[in-house]
Amino acid sequence: MILDNKTKKYFKIICLVLFVVALTGCTANLDSSGKLIAKRAINLNTPWTMKSGIFDFLLVIPISKSIIYLGDVLLNNIALGVILITILINIIILPIMIKSTVSQQKMQLIQPEMERIQNKYKGRKDQTSQMRMSAEIQALYKKNDISMLASFTTFLTLPIMFAMWQAVQRIEILYQTNMFGINLGAKPIDHVFKFEIAYIVLLAIVALTQYFAMKINTIMSRRNPKYRETSQMQSMNMMNNFMTLFIIYFAAVMPAAMSLYWMTTNIITIVRTWYIYIYHVEKAQKEVDQANTNYLTKRQNKNK
Repeated sequence: MILDNKTKKYFKIICLVLFVVALTGCTANLDSSGKLIAKRAINLNTPWTMKSGIFDFLLVIPISKSIIYLGDVLLNNIALGVILITILINIIILPIMIKSTVSQQKMQLIQPEMERIQNKYKGRKDQTSQMRMSAEIQALYKKNDISMLASFTTFLTLPIMFAMWQAVQRIEILYQTNMFGINLGAKPIDHVFKFEIAYIVLLAIVALTQYFAMKINTIMSRRNPKYRETSQMQSMNMMNNFMTLFIIYFAAVMPAAMSLYWMTTNIITIVRTWYIYIYHVEKAQKEVDQANTNYLTKRQNKNK
């Protein structure tokens, strides 16, 4: 069965929704009333052993204990511990994000050439034509110094970010902490309908930062005069909008500590993306333009 582009877009959105639901459903850290389950709670006395599971042993417990030690023991402010460890983790994964973003941007820049090659061999399904097309695409990647695997390196950061998400949910002391009139263990939705301004502002900041965190790539890409929106990018924008709505929903129904984490992560994402585009992607754009100029010059000289 062949799906049309519109059906494919909705299929991708449904898959994304199911993925998010699966992630949240597989991590039963909170009971039906939104309270932390006692056996899932983490504090400084929580055993750090393999019995807790490989994922918890390698990532969740170390991150949780780092937040508690930095925030509660050293700084006497557990919320500040969440913010600082979130910043530290994002600094650690910054080189991966730079490489991935630059690679993705280069892929967009060479899209017209890619389409030219694909159109050249359109309808030619024989093995020789397919091999020639593959060779030309590989040469295009090599010319622009693009690694096909680089754009997938972002997925290497997902276990770390998911561990951080888990850690924030499971740190016991967060649920007894208040900040700016907000109980970090309370569900914002319970207070929004009581018109408590602090929780309304919290959700508004989460929504605003989440929106710009999802849009920042597009905003920065439009700085390039050659920017043009493809059907793939339109599909991604639609999925980003759905993801924004999901994050806002989760921020409303989960403990306010999660809103603090999402807010921090969103602000870091915006700043990080701005930095990558200004200091790395725009440099990569110049490299692609130079590679194209050199290629055309060689062809012209060859034809003389």
